[in-house]
Order: sequence, then C-alpha cells, then structure tokens
Amino acid sequence: MTWLIERKRIETERLVLRPFEEADAAVVQTDVANWDIARMTTRIPHPYPAGAAAEWIASHGAAEKRHGEAIFCIAHEDQAVGAISLRRNDPAAVGPDTAEIGYWLTPRVWGRGLATESASALVAHAFDHPQVSGLTSGYFSDNPASGRVLAKCGFQPVDDEETWSEARQKFVTSKRLVLPRAAWQAEMGEAS
Repeated sequence: MTWLIERKRIETERLVLRPFEEADAAVVQTDVANWDIARMTTRIPHPYPAGAAAEWIASHGAAEKRHGEAIFCIAHEDQAVGAISLRRNDPAAVGPDTAEIGYWLTPRVWGRGLATESASALVAHAFDHPQVSGLTSGYFSDNPASGRVLAKCGFQPVDDEETWSEARQKFVTSKRLVLPRAAWQAEMGEAS
C-alpha cells in the first residue's frame, strides 16, 4: 500500500500547521539550539551545528520520500514556534500502516495548550488517511508535560523502553504510547 501523508496546510483555532519554508530557518536554528528543547527529543543534537536548520528544512522532501515522513511547521501568529511530524513505523517492528508522531515547541509558547492543539490536529489529519491503522508516540520519563499532551489526544501507555537521545548522547527511559484508529474513532464518537 502506498504511504503518503499529505503535507497540506492545517488550520486550528490558534495555529497553522504547514510545510516549513526557507524563511523559518533562523528561528528554528535559535529554538533547537536551546538545551531545553534538544534534550527532550531523540534526533536533535546539542550543540546544534550552525546552518543545520536550513539543511534540515531542505531535507523534508527527501525524508517524505525515503521514510514516509511528513514534517509540519507549527506556526502561531505567523511565526514558526515548533515542529510536528508523522513518520511511518517499521512494519516489522510495530505493525503495518502505523506512524509515529513527534513534536517540539519553543519555550516561548509553553503552557498555552498549543502542543495539545497541534497534536490533536495532526492526529485527525493522520486518521483522514484510510491506510493509517494507528499512531505511536513516546516521551522521555523526565518530560511528563509531553505525556499529558499525548493523553489528551487519546494515546494510551504500553511500556517503557530505553531510547537514544542525540542531545544527551545516551539512552534515556521513555514511555511508549499507542492510539489505534478504532480507539480514536470511539473517542471522537463520544465527543460529538
């Protein structure tokens, strides 16, 4: 089955999820160089190399083709404030047609509910694609705020594992969560 999550513009009450643009590179460079962001992700190195944000943004088309990854800019008041993505899981490891959701937000907007708003929008967008049978996600155990965001989106815990953090340069205990399509549909039916 073809795997493609469309990177279209998604609007919420306060946010726009959209493909990144070259003009976003400077703010992304500054934001992800922040230890408080980098240490809570698996793939962002610290220190963040000069020019890495522009290279990362330029790589999105290739990531989409190579890994089935759709990366969105989280924009608030016309400024990039974070990133959120869906990346196809390895079918042999997790099961067919599931995707991992991951995100980061700049500390400038923490505590406003924007992570939940963007994650909820991307979950709905993912499940608009019939090939997606479920979503997975995770968070480092020392980042319970991320766990609360995922719980609000309907994710349920499944287990703990040791996950590599590029910024920390070590394995860190993480909580793994799942959201099957049927569970999300049932929750949406109850919410209507």
